[in-house]
Amino acid sequence: MPDPAKLELLTRTPGELGFQVHEVESSQAHVLFKPKRLPQTEWEMTPQPRSPDGARNFTLRSAGRDRYLLLTPKEKFLWEHFDGDHSLTEIGRAFHFEFGSFDYAVIREFLAKLYHAGLLEEIEVSSGFHRSFSEGKGHWWARAAAGFLKFCARLSLKLTAADRYCTVLYRRGGFLLFHPIVFWSIVIITAFAALAVFTLAPQAREISMRLADRPIFTALIILGLLPVVSILHVLVHALACKSYGRKVREMGFFLLQGILPTFYADVTDIFMSSRRARVIVDLAGPMVEVALGSLAFVGAYLAPPGLEQSLLFGAGILLWEGAVINLYPFSFLELDGYNILADLLAMPTLRRQALALVTHLPARVRAGKTLHRSEWIQLGYIALCFISVLVYVVAHLDVIGIDVRDWKF
Repeated sequence: MPDPAKLELLTRTPGELGFQVHEVESSQAHVLFKPKRLPQTEWEMTPQPRSPDGARNFTLRSAGRDRYLLLTPKEKFLWEHFDGDHSLTEIGRAFHFEFGSFDYAVIREFLAKLYHAGLLEEIEVSSGFHRSFSEGKGHWWARAAAGFLKFCARLSLKLTAADRYCTVLYRRGGFLLFHPIVFWSIVIITAFAALAVFTLAPQAREISMRLADRPIFTALIILGLLPVVSILHVLVHALACKSYGRKVREMGFFLLQGILPTFYADVTDIFMSSRRARVIVDLAGPMVEVALGSLAFVGAYLAPPGLEQSLLFGAGILLWEGAVINLYPFSFLELDGYNILADLLAMPTLRRQALALVTHLPARVRAGKTLHRSEWIQLGYIALCFISVLVYVVAHLDVIGIDVRDWKF
């Protein structure tokens, strides 16, 4: 077995010319290391609502790098002890006394998160893997990966000065979108739209057939509508964030999975505000689809029978369905509705925890371990997601003329 790795330190006593070499085992240097967080002026911490089990998470923001971390109670405990006065050994002992168990891997992972966010007074050293990317050296696969990443970067667009533009837009009229009169106007228009849909429903097949007669034209209209609605969706998210005095870190465009054009607004700074603020910011985006879809349905009701009426009716269906998908929380997708549900439950990692619980559930049942309240909620979330996806698929198969009842198993 090779000897353990060691650190060689050059030391010199004041007044002497020569240096002395001291060897320290790397494991000893690790446990004696005293991590130190940045001064309090360099970060901001906001407590989150308590979960059903009574635990409270915290959002930690790095002012220097403008990055955010979600801290569990255990990570919050570690953060408070990263004061430069406690070694990892002392922190581990205190952690064990507080929570009953300890693993140094917990500290290593948390330190990595803090280094990445620039929240510790240490120098971050890049790995050889990243250097091989930047210097064009290393294996062929590393160079190929670097080339692919550069290609993907060219297909994205980032507006880093988004906060400045959103601030100007909000002050010059954007604030009106969040006036109560606007909200109740949308409610009234949506009610009229529901009546219009009810009135036009008997003619739905005839209306849709007009679109089927012009497939290319209809497809072009839809392809032109979707980006405009997506831009308005993320813009309203950003303006809602500004209505609470928080920062819009970035806005932009990228290809999701290299295929689907996706617009986004980084409003993570809203996590430093209240739960009510976060819920309203999440609701603001889908209200674009609700409002525009309602106007389309009302327009279809007022328009004479023809292609214009069909386009308006089709746009209304598309927009309302998009709003429902976005607001419905049980779809396995982390969309606005999921974010609202996770926030109301004070379980910010609900989906990830639920999926992890399902994989370990058989072993838990065999061991006879009881489930906590939060775990029952996670199972309920997974069950509703499965049922909802199944119902959605069956309903859309029926729409295109495939009757599931005719299937033979």
